[in-house]
Amino acid sequence: MSELVTKELHVCMGLNSCKNAGYSGNNDCAGQGDCSTAVGHPCHTLNACKGQGGCGIFGTTEELCHPGENDCRYQGSCGVPILSSRFMAQGPNKGLSVWQLARIRFEEKRIKNGESFGEAPQQYGPSDEYVNSIRGTSGVDYSSCGQSGSRSCSYISNPAERKIAAAERVLKMEEESAKKLPESLSNCQPKNNGH
Repeated sequence: MSELVTKELHVCMGLNSCKNAGYSGNNDCAGQGDCSTAVGHPCHTLNACKGQGGCGIFGTTEELCHPGENDCRYQGSCGVPILSSRFMAQGPNKGLSVWQLARIRFEEKRIKNGESFGEAPQQYGPSDEYVNSIRGTSGVDYSSCGQSGSRSCSYISNPAERKIAAAERVLKMEEESAKKLPESLSNCQPKNNGH
């Protein structure tokens, strides 16, 4: 039977709506899934189904404000899973975490609907290393467009130094994004324009 039929599809760790609906099928409740179940894809509009687009580098401000909330196939904004290093490359939340915005929007919806959820397995979202450990892979690059700290986007020639510098950039972005989360949500609210 197809994976699309047998699993709840969601774009990343901590964004599942049911018990045992994470990648491994071993989570206690909503919001505690360990990884995405959406069909993997690398970038904007290449998603196979509703709710499978991540977000980050391409798309409108509206799309970037709603990671994993696209209405149908080919309307998703960027690839999955949404690693902790993914940032928005444009719009009012430029430079801030996609995963953190996706998670807070997930929490808001659950609260609004009176539904419970648990803490996400990782505070700022999953790293490449985390996804590799969950999926039983080794050294696979699960990043897609719009990754902060990309190893290929550095002028540091020593691979070990490049990795350290990238990790520092990602941590700084994650911490800044956490502080600015209320502002990020506010930036995504429809503007009244005096009407």
